[in-house]
Amino acid sequence: MQRVWRTVTGFYHVCARGTGKRLIFEGDDDRWEFLELMRECCREEGVTVIAWCLMGNHVHLVLADYEDRMSAAMHRLLLTYARRFNKRMGRTGHLFQNRFDRRSLDTDWQVMEAIRSVHADPQEVGVSLIERYPWSSFAEHLRSYDCDAADAARGFSDPSCVLELFGSAEGFIAYSLSTPDGSEPALCDMKETEWERHAFADKMAKSLGVPLNDLKTVEPSRRDRIIFALHDGGYTVREIERYTGISKSTVSRIVRSYARVKAQVELSE
Repeated sequence: MQRVWRTVTGFYHVCARGTGKRLIFEGDDDRWEFLELMRECCREEGVTVIAWCLMGNHVHLVLADYEDRMSAAMHRLLLTYARRFNKRMGRTGHLFQNRFDRRSLDTDWQVMEAIRSVHADPQEVGVSLIERYPWSSFAEHLRSYDCDAADAARGFSDPSCVLELFGSAEGFIAYSLSTPDGSEPALCDMKETEWERHAFADKMAKSLGVPLNDLKTVEPSRRDRIIFALHDGGYTVREIERYTGISKSTVSRIVRSYARVKAQVELSE
């Protein structure tokens, strides 16, 4: 017998994961495209996005679905995004696991906890503090307390549920930054985050005359010099591949070649 997922409240906590824990976002352009698609697919199916958080290899959502259209919205969202991502990356096969996970939320407390946990995911895995992470709806909800409905509508989530549940910005912040047992949250290391590393890499490349996005199009000698400068500055081959779109084998070859030259120069001195 097919399981019926409809809840009394219509709220769900949804998670979609990359197959084999693979990355589902290679850069910020991918994240923006996913968010735009999410808004489009959910609106057309009558599903409301309450909260969202994009991580490296998975996505958390809190959705309101009163017409039993969530499966259709999620299927279209994940399939369309995967097709576009695969085309850009020149890859084939599944990007997401075959079935997204979902959990029904049957009380106000469960909805509040789901919103808190979605926003807290980056902090709990040691990526970023909740309030510093740019790829979640935390900032959207915070702004909703101070802006009008027209401004709020331009976001990717509907803040009305959050406004009703938490009542005030102070209440929303206090609940969001708490831990389930009521103690003060253990803040993660203030280590450099992924997007900060990307931004610093782009700044370094620009200081050498070429933005990261254009590095594939410049002459090889100039490209190679910047790639080695990035590696010399502490960026791994995988990071350089991810930030520039240049293949891992090419980046490795450039790094090895420049390292040999550098070693010979140092020996001659």
